[in-house]
Amino acid sequence: MRTRKLRRLWVTAHSWLGLTAGLLFCVMGLSGSFLVFYPEIDRLLNPELVTTSGQGTPAPVTRVLASAGAISGGRFVHSMFPAGEDFAVHRVWLTPSASDQSRFWEVLVDPYSAKVLGERPAVPVFDPARRNIVNTIYTLHYNLFAGSVGSTIVGFIGIALLFSLASGLTLWWPRTGKWRQMLSIKRHARGFRLHVDLHRVTGAYGAILLVTMAVTGICLVFPDQVRALIPGGAASRGVASPRSRAIIIPAPDADAVIAASHAFLPGATVRVLWLPGASGSDWRVTLREPGHVGWAGGAADIAIDPVSGRMVSLARYEGSSAEDKILAWQLPLHNGSALGTLGRVLMCIAGLAPTFLLVTGCLIYWRKRKASRHPLHAVALSTGQGTRRGDRGGQRPTIKGERL
Repeated sequence: MRTRKLRRLWVTAHSWLGLTAGLLFCVMGLSGSFLVFYPEIDRLLNPELVTTSGQGTPAPVTRVLASAGAISGGRFVHSMFPAGEDFAVHRVWLTPSASDQSRFWEVLVDPYSAKVLGERPAVPVFDPARRNIVNTIYTLHYNLFAGSVGSTIVGFIGIALLFSLASGLTLWWPRTGKWRQMLSIKRHARGFRLHVDLHRVTGAYGAILLVTMAVTGICLVFPDQVRALIPGGAASRGVASPRSRAIIIPAPDADAVIAASHAFLPGATVRVLWLPGASGSDWRVTLREPGHVGWAGGAADIAIDPVSGRMVSLARYEGSSAEDKILAWQLPLHNGSALGTLGRVLMCIAGLAPTFLLVTGCLIYWRKRKASRHPLHAVALSTGQGTRRGDRGGQRPTIKGERL
């Protein structure tokens, strides 16, 4: 009797959590699936902005930044994402000023001619037109168009998804060892039985990916809280490498800073160049070193004084603390890049699962509600047959031991 009451409580909690927060799970999942392949989608939608027909020797980065600065209209040239595997053009970001980084604009620059191809608002933005749908969906996924409050809500959506998954797996878990039955769809099933099987099988097979998606999302929204949960996490944060004075650049401009970073970390790829004032007073270069964090590469960060040209700090994945390494894995796991193309495909599919679970869950809830009011319909649900004149209602049926 106690087990039955506990199970009934789990059913109620799972049903209402899905019905109340399910739409938010769908928004996060569908937008995440889109963003897994956002570079490819952006190239497809905006080839005139993010592709180049140029070839030969790339233009100096100093010239690229000058081209972006020429159209900035007094805005601060904040950072540059160099052309690479994801995007064939340089993306230079602008902010209202060095002290005001509440808004960002993205200037697309051809890497060979240094010609400005276009400009568009970057995150946060609401501009669902083709030109900027990618940044709009990123803003939706990141903060629901609600700033820092929205980011916090996104984190709690991840927590709610974990509770939903936990309750669903508790209800699904075979109590009599019938694993094959619980991991398959009954042959010729239809109607209510088909909806139940589809819901259970989708949740069971997608559980690992959905848990990964939820946990990594929570860690990305609440990194400080996660760090505090790791023993010794707060104490060792931000420790610089003892080799932090190994670079001295006589004239530290953008090209010299990037060249020195490549020389110090050969084989690494520059992901972001931060100009002085964007993140402190130094030049900063964020790189990806192969051989760490799966296919994504481990992050490295070099800071160089803009006056003396001396390296003032170096942070690398291989020399980082345990909590920094744990946090470094969160985004590559969240978007699947840690496992390369296969991982991205799996996370894209996982993002579709909440919508499928919501649809099948609503169908199950609606038909159970209808059956509770009409015993004759309950019999039809359990047998998969339509009702016919002359059928008589009787004892409410069960499916795998669960009363409708």
